[in-house]
This record gives sequence, C-alpha cells and structure tokens, in this order.
Amino acid sequence: MIKVSRRKTRSYLLQALYARSMGGVSFEEQAFLHAFFDELVSTSLDIPYFQSMFSGVIEKEGELLAIIHKYAPKFDITSMPVGNLLPIMIASYEMLYLTIDSIPEKVSINEAIELSKTFSDDTARMMVNGVLNALKDEKGTILEMIKINPLKPRFFV
Repeated sequence: MIKVSRRKTRSYLLQALYARSMGGVSFEEQAFLHAFFDELVSTSLDIPYFQSMFSGVIEKEGELLAIIHKYAPKFDITSMPVGNLLPIMIASYEMLYLTIDSIPEKVSINEAIELSKTFSDDTARMMVNGVLNALKDEKGTILEMIKINPLKPRFFV
C-alpha cells in the first residue's frame, strides 16, 4: 500500500493552483493530474484534501488576498507573483475554512514555509511566516473583516 503524503499533496496543490492561474477557466483539474503526474505519484496524493483545497482556494481567493493585504501592508500584492502568494493562501484556507480535516495551525504554517522554500524567494518566506502567525493570533476576528472587505480575485478569474 502506498503511503498518502499530505506534504506531497500540498506541493502538487500549489503547482495545480499555479497552472490554473495561468490557464484560466479552461483549466481541467483531472487532466492536469493525469498529464503532469504519473499514476504512481497520483495514488500517493490525498485526493479528497487536494480537491477540497483546490476548489476552496479558488472560491475564497478574494478573502485570502485580503488576509495577505492586511498582514503584509508593505508588499504590493497586486504585482507580486502568484507563486509567492500561494503558500499563504493554502495555509490560510487550511486554518480558516478546511472542513474535511483538522490540521493544527502550527502544521499549516510550517508547511507553508516549506512550500515557500521550494517555490518562492527569501522575501516571500519572511512574508509567509509573518502573515500566517499574525493570522493565527487574530483568527477569531479576521473572518468577519475579510467577508465584508474581500479583494477582487486576481488569479482565478
């Protein structure tokens, strides 16, 4: 039996979200999985988590961008590469919205930092840590603010 890896699934999730941001609405999730990853790798993914996160991050993009904007005001997220923002968006979604599983906030933060080490630059890594720790500290009050003032979706339109 192949061990399902949540870390590997997050890595592929980031890549799928990045591909979706480049491909627009014509992006096909299943076609991506079959074309990009061989069958062995696909079977080691946590598919329910992947599907829930993939659709959830896209659906809540405006709210997730509002979180980044609130906790990283020195960064211009309108011109920042999507690859630098996705680790924060993934972890923020896990911390605020994920319902199929309970993931400790510390795990979400550490995994986002690991994703940023692989897919981002040094500046993004610092931003990931700062934004997610601030979100963890203010999690109870942030949901209402971002529902009232989400930013316009930028990547998944």
